[in-house]
Parts: sequence; C-alpha cells; structure tokens
Amino acid sequence: GGHPPALLGLRPPCERRMFQETISECRSLAAAASEELKRVRTAPESERPSISAAAFNILKQADENLVSLQLEAKAAPAGERAQLAKEEEALRRELRALAMDLEAARRELLLGSNGGGSTDRLFLAREERRRASAVTNSLRQGCDRLKDSKRSLNETENIGIETLQELRRQREVVNRVQDRTHDLGQNLNDASSAVKELEKPQCAMM
Repeated sequence: GGHPPALLGLRPPCERRMFQETISECRSLAAAASEELKRVRTAPESERPSISAAAFNILKQADENLVSLQLEAKAAPAGERAQLAKEEEALRRELRALAMDLEAARRELLLGSNGGGSTDRLFLAREERRRASAVTNSLRQGCDRLKDSKRSLNETENIGIETLQELRRQREVVNRVQDRTHDLGQNLNDASSAVKELEKPQCAMM
C-alpha cells in the first residue's frame, strides 16, 4: 500500500494520455482547417464565405482545446511542466500560422466579416490571454462609463430645455401682466382726464 503516484509528484498515466490525446485532436483539427484553406482559394466565389467560416470554426475549436492544454501544462508536476509547455508552444505556433493564413486568404479574396469571426484572439499564450482579457474588461468598463456619462448629459440637457421652456412661459406671463397693467394705467389716465373735464366750471349760458 504505497502512496498514489500523484502524491509522489508523478503524472498519472491517464492524465498524460489525455494531454497527448488533446494534442492529437488539435493536430487533426489543424489538418482539417488546412484542407478548408486550400478549398477556399479554388472554390467558386459564392462558396468561399461559407468555407472560410467553416475553417474559422475548426480553428476556434482547436483554440478551445489549446486552452485545456495550457491549463494542464500549468497544473503538471514540476518535472514535466517544461516539456508539456514546450509541446503546447510548438502546437500553438502551428495553429497560429494557420490562423494567419486564413486572414491572408480573407484579405486576398475580399471576404471581410462574411468569412467567420476574428482570429486576433485565437492561439494566444496563457499570459497573452490574461492581458487580452484584462484589456477587454477595461474597455468594457470604459464603455459603461461613457454610456453613464452620455445618459447624465442627456438628462442634464433635458433639464436645461425644460428650464428654458419654463422661463419662456414665465416671461410670457409677465409680458401679459405688463400689457394689462399698461392698459389699466391708460384707462385710469383717461378716466382721470374725464373727471377733470367734468369738474371744470361750465360757461354761463347767455
């Protein structure tokens, strides 16, 4: 009854086998993507976007497997870590070259966004993924702050417009009051003049 191999710092054979199986699957996916890339250049123009999109989806699946490899390599015993990381890096370079070929074909054939998603985030090293994720989060937060600022500006603008409308309404009220006051004053002046005329002594009739 000795200790399990994992406790002695040895990688269990099944885990090592899983790592190799994932690498094999990545290489199969890479071969499939490579075939699609050959097809996209020779296919009829109408079929090129769908073939390009298929190649992208295959590479995206390979990238997901690569993430698993990176995590496995990091979690491996110290004695195996360097070798697994080296295998992962070699595979990542191959896959990255395929992604660059896909981008070149898209540009050459003017496929644009119709040929699948962006390959910029595919096949990054683990640290690059972390930095890219941090940049994405930072951009998202900045975007949220801009949206909040825009909303505040819109609210401030609406308050300003409502205030101006209220001031205009009040000015109109004041102007109407002033007009009525002026008319009343004129009426009082006319009435006063009439009273004075009545108070004047009347000339005696001859």
